[in-house]
Amino acid sequence: MYPFVLVTDSTIDESASYFETHDIKCAPLSFTIDGRTIEEDCGQTVSFHQFYDLLRQGKKSVTSQAKLETFLQIFRDALNAGQDVLYIGFSSGLSGTFQAGCMARDELAPSYPDRKIVCVDTLSATGGEFLLLDRARELRDSGCTVEVTAEAIRQMRLHIIHLITVNDLEHLHRGGRLSKTTAVVGGLLGIKPIIWVNNEGKLGVGHKVRGRQKAIEYLGSRALREMTDKKQIVRICHGDCIEDAEALAAYLLEHGAVRSEIRYCGTVIGTHAGPGILAVFFIGGERKAE
Repeated sequence: MYPFVLVTDSTIDESASYFETHDIKCAPLSFTIDGRTIEEDCGQTVSFHQFYDLLRQGKKSVTSQAKLETFLQIFRDALNAGQDVLYIGFSSGLSGTFQAGCMARDELAPSYPDRKIVCVDTLSATGGEFLLLDRARELRDSGCTVEVTAEAIRQMRLHIIHLITVNDLEHLHRGGRLSKTTAVVGGLLGIKPIIWVNNEGKLGVGHKVRGRQKAIEYLGSRALREMTDKKQIVRICHGDCIEDAEALAAYLLEHGAVRSEIRYCGTVIGTHAGPGILAVFFIGGERKAE
């Protein structure tokens, strides 16, 4: 038996086999598209390619945070089994999901005075959130306590760098990240924004480049400049643009001998970024716009 139960949410954008292999519990967020509401399940009900095709067809997707009842059930099962709980959650700057986990902790804690329920806000998303979760998994598997693991993740989280570009500025406009004028003019000029995640776990638009190829090269060159360990395995996530993800991975390998793992951006992240989102996540120095 592990020293504690590790819990996360579906925005880490990993495969179902990862959760099963490593005995990690997942609280799913959900999305509604084309008249259907579906809990995120790693692309099993609606494949990621199908989802992004629906967006390309003009279908609108709306997301919902993970439910309090889900956290209560996951936490209660662990506590009843005599185990502590560590929840590694989606950035509170982007969703109310982390708060739902904290509410479940506060509701259950008085009934389990001998157990610990710890919630850590990753201030991260998708591949960045995964890097923190996977480090927590390593610490759990090595026998670390819930407190030691939680503190290690808190110390690490602001060194998880997110560099993101998107293909269609309209999705950012709908999410309130860009004005309508900026989205229209940027689209006409082929402007590709470089998005980052700040220390509050919120998105910011920093550098802008013209053209997709230059955006890919910018992501790669900046990642190589800012990462603290060229031997780390970086995470690349994409919105149904595998060729671009592979091009970015090849750039990193050619220029810095950095290996990459490529995954889809899931349906919740994809709703707000649209088809063509491309992102790289790695351990670096400090989070900054440039």
